[in-house]
Amino acid sequence: MPPKKKEDDSKKKDDEPKLSEVNFKSKDPQTLYHLLFSKEENILWRSCDALYNYSLVGEQNKTELIGMGAVKAALPHLSSTDAATRRSSVMLVNSLAQMEESRAEIREEEVVAALINLLKPEEGVMTHEHATKCLLTIADQYSTKSVILENGGVELLVQLITDPDPLVQNNTLETIQLLAVDCQCRIALNEANIVGSLLEILKCEYPTIQQLGLKVMYSVCQEECVRTSVKEANGLEILLKMLTDEELSDLHEGIVQVVGVCMLDTEQLDAMKDSGCLLTLANYVTTTEPQGQLNALRAISTCSGKPENCQILHDHEIETTIMTVLGGENAGVLAQACRTVSTMASNPLVKETFTKIGVVQALMKLIAHEDKTVQEMSSLSLANLSLNSKVVCLDIIQDEHVTQLVEVLEESTSPRILSYLATVVFNIVKFEALREQLVALNVIQSLSACLTNSDTDVCIAACKALAALVADSSAREELLKTNALGSLVSILKESSNKEVLRKAAWTIGICVANEDMAKELNKNGALRVLMDMCTNDIQGVSNLAVVALEKLLHYDLAAKYWHMGSLSQTDVIKDGFYDTGAHKPGDDFKPIKFLLDRKVDNKRAVLFVSSVGADPEPADLKSEASTTGSTTNVKTGRGTAKGKKPHKAEEKKEEIPEPEPPKEVKDTGKPRVDNSLREYIEEVTATIAPLPTQAEQIAALSVYVSNQMGGPVSSISALSYDLHIAQIKADLKTNVIPIGFIKRGIFYHRALLFKVLADRVGVPASLVRGEYNRAWNEVSLIEGGKSKHYLVDLMWEPGQLLEVGSHGAGVYKKL
Repeated sequence: MPPKKKEDDSKKKDDEPKLSEVNFKSKDPQTLYHLLFSKEENILWRSCDALYNYSLVGEQNKTELIGMGAVKAALPHLSSTDAATRRSSVMLVNSLAQMEESRAEIREEEVVAALINLLKPEEGVMTHEHATKCLLTIADQYSTKSVILENGGVELLVQLITDPDPLVQNNTLETIQLLAVDCQCRIALNEANIVGSLLEILKCEYPTIQQLGLKVMYSVCQEECVRTSVKEANGLEILLKMLTDEELSDLHEGIVQVVGVCMLDTEQLDAMKDSGCLLTLANYVTTTEPQGQLNALRAISTCSGKPENCQILHDHEIETTIMTVLGGENAGVLAQACRTVSTMASNPLVKETFTKIGVVQALMKLIAHEDKTVQEMSSLSLANLSLNSKVVCLDIIQDEHVTQLVEVLEESTSPRILSYLATVVFNIVKFEALREQLVALNVIQSLSACLTNSDTDVCIAACKALAALVADSSAREELLKTNALGSLVSILKESSNKEVLRKAAWTIGICVANEDMAKELNKNGALRVLMDMCTNDIQGVSNLAVVALEKLLHYDLAAKYWHMGSLSQTDVIKDGFYDTGAHKPGDDFKPIKFLLDRKVDNKRAVLFVSSVGADPEPADLKSEASTTGSTTNVKTGRGTAKGKKPHKAEEKKEEIPEPEPPKEVKDTGKPRVDNSLREYIEEVTATIAPLPTQAEQIAALSVYVSNQMGGPVSSISALSYDLHIAQIKADLKTNVIPIGFIKRGIFYHRALLFKVLADRVGVPASLVRGEYNRAWNEVSLIEGGKSKHYLVDLMWEPGQLLEVGSHGAGVYKKL
């Protein structure tokens, strides 16, 4: 700020004494404080002056004066009839107002009104200076702004903009800058003809005041009525003329900001086009001076946000002008040019023109620029240009720098760059013909890395891109090679952002397109997380979790049976299925590898289904079925067991020979191939599948299963199945037992085997888990033109069908 000018004598009152006349020698602030209550004006203004000088020594003195109540004592004198007293008191109040603890008293409505009165033309320069400075300290509060508006303060402040004193001008402009944040204040400032005063102040000799004036003009021009006033005052012509003056280069940035916001009005922009002002601005973009280019691009970028304005700029062929600077070297200019492209890309005609003149290729070179801002803005431009444009997406894929896009996506640490480039990928993969090319570029690995980023925008963009990519089978294969699925599950576990959770759950739901995907997700704990989320009350998240969980269970029947406790007739059990038992609250579904690695214990055995391969089972286990004393006629479905169904404990127990202990089996660390099951499948396929009716197939299969599991029983205790199972676990050295190894089985063993074999021969059957180791199969038969549902007896009278809902079916399900 330049040195203060001498005070204009014409603005002084004749009775206003000079500071040199003050001769108070007391150094005791307490004494001076008490003089503030004097009735004599001469003493009042002198004591205020003395206290003011005392406060200038430092903050400690100000705090001392505030503590003794000097602010409250001085405030009434702001409205004194004596000019000298008003001047001295406002100087003191302003000095103390620089301390936060004094401002509550100064913000009182009557005090603000008194300060506004001190802005009137008849007051002296010193009074104006300190009154405006004091208002500046409190004008950030809405309550103060309201009082200023209601008491005519806006009009008085606008008049002081052109005050000859630079300090008054500075304080006034800074105060107005605070007021201009409020819409009502901007309208009031326009009504007070602030535009004329601001254009006038641009002619002053002080650059600091000129820059501050441009800053205020930019703020007030956010209001449409102010922009209209600028147009009526030919303000844009004045500003653009200043823009061509090299001596005013320090003002060019502020001028361009004002021009840019004024260009928001379509009529104004159209008028600029007709008058040649727009051409002047466009030519400024191609100047060799980087700051000038930057300022002009900012103005164009600001106004191009409106579709109508973008069309006018397109008609002026502004795209070619922007293209000329995209090959430059100045990072600031490049970044602003890219930002302008991104803003204008929403216009289809502009997007088409950008594509034709090579803007896409220029941007592809810049995504690996050494300057991070250039990288960021070029990535944003590509994201906006590629939106719903197959031509742009094709240009990106075919560009020689496309590998840079994938590399930056994987290596960049900037969240904005990552989210923008992930959006580019998403825009491309929406076109099916381009997906394979993206997958070949190893983009899935890059997107997988983005999922671990802590920034929410990056995670959301990566989820969207991956969800669109995995529609392609080759993409799913590549996805399994990364840790993307594990990262998605981690997001569900750890994120608290609703939108991130929604996108991750949605992506998982789309990723579950086959058994491999489902098993990989379950291996990473997806089942437990989705189960928890299904009961979550976050709107929009639980619904997506339900969909993802249903798809996950559809492709992983082992998990479905664990969680739901049933498999439908359309759920076909394949090799690799295993039954871990009923789902208990708080339990997690364990992958088979975990179960295999667990030491043998006395818990329920895990039943495993595997019928392929050539891993031999022990000979003793293989031949054990021959010792059960039960044979089956597969054509009739009748077993050798005779008599009615004995199911009470006190009835006579059947004598079942004990098999010899099986030979020790070497631990292989993986589930054993079940040769017995393979033989079962071959036998029922050859003998039961050809039977003419489904009823005969069901009867024959139930007897067959019963016979392989120990035959009909009168009581479970007679079967001694638990010792048999414990022996197999000990021999195999694992809790995981292939279902064909079991020769003495009860409800849940037999029900599982029946379901496995029924699926192989095409007999629709469900598998339902009950309590206390009960499980059963349900089948449907057409009788009399109606479908009836039956429970299949595999224990008491194999082959008997119990109608669902009947007493017999109820007894079978319970102890």
